[in-house]
Amino acid sequence: MDRFIVVRYGEIALKQGNRKLFEKVLSNNIKRQLGKSTVERIRGRIIVTVPSDKLQTAMEVMSRTFGIQNYSLGTWTTYDLEDIYLTSTDLAKREVERGNRTFKVETRRLDKRFPLKSIELNPLVGERILEEIPETSVDLHNPNFKIEIEIRDEGVLISCGKTTANGGLPVGVSGRAILLLSGGIDSPVSGWLAQKRGLDLDAIHFSSPPYTGEKAFDKVLSLAKSLSLYNGGREFRLYSIHFTEAQIAVHKHVEERYSLVCQRRLMMRITNRIAERNRIIAVVTGENLGQVASQTLENLRVIEEQTDLIVLRPLLTYDKIETIELAKKIGTFETSILPYEDCCTVFVPSSPATKARLFDINRVEAGLDFEDLTMKTLNKSKMYRMKNGEILEVGEIEIPEKAT
Repeated sequence: MDRFIVVRYGEIALKQGNRKLFEKVLSNNIKRQLGKSTVERIRGRIIVTVPSDKLQTAMEVMSRTFGIQNYSLGTWTTYDLEDIYLTSTDLAKREVERGNRTFKVETRRLDKRFPLKSIELNPLVGERILEEIPETSVDLHNPNFKIEIEIRDEGVLISCGKTTANGGLPVGVSGRAILLLSGGIDSPVSGWLAQKRGLDLDAIHFSSPPYTGEKAFDKVLSLAKSLSLYNGGREFRLYSIHFTEAQIAVHKHVEERYSLVCQRRLMMRITNRIAERNRIIAVVTGENLGQVASQTLENLRVIEEQTDLIVLRPLLTYDKIETIELAKKIGTFETSILPYEDCCTVFVPSSPATKARLFDINRVEAGLDFEDLTMKTLNKSKMYRMKNGEILEVGEIEIPEKAT
């Protein structure tokens, strides 16, 4: 019996006129991650076939691919009742071997030419399973597993062992964005949520050697690899920005209480330049409201003024406990809490401004050559290309010319 993975999606089904496009993007994202495979779209389902020794790996890929609501192991059989019984029993035996004992049979009769109605076929299949596997029992309300039978035009599709995935939209259907990736808890979670809404993501990280060391960057690199696993098999770029000289220049030139806001404004300038070059129109941040001094409405407004990009803040309504729980779920929490400094903890003012006004910021920034600082910073920076958790290449950043 040839087995494959049956993929089901939720939100995509609501897209009406764009549904085929969303299905195509999801199918291509699956193919990119699996290599040798067959990904076939049928009505309301995607059938993923891989070599039998790659089946478990493929299931893991499904678990992290956005756009998938749930997935299960399945197989095709004929309209013959005996074939339906045998196939259902064979799948049930697999679940029993995994320690599951109670089951339920559910049938969808999409092809109405099939002589038995769903409510007639369900008990017949259930009886055969009980006969063949006496240690099982039926539980209609809370079964360990379900045998799901779909009577379709193409044949009878039978599956079981449904596993819930992350849902959302396929990466790529919503365009591209760049994530401000620090070494903390918030920004990786924010990036993950952006990917869940279909954004093809790159990331930019600001470091300040020698104030921030190699272990601090290794931590960020690990977080970037984790996020690349969720990028639908697409290339994920991490721009590593050598921010020390620019940070010192701001610290020396600007009144201390405004220095944090001015540093973040410069980060936005640099991010904007890279985004322009790569036709990216949105920046994703891990900012919230009120968690730190720079995250007041007034300061966020002044910082955002430095970019033409759409600023997305997925965590805006989250409290810290919610963010931590999600970080644990996606596997970034343990890395994020490693005790290594990032550039945001360097030159922190003792009493930072919490309600900065643009008038005051323009005054204290007067005389700073931001274009020169931007180009010097980019000249010392690197880009890491990665895919599916693996680094492909490390190289220099192609310096974007100043926008006209």
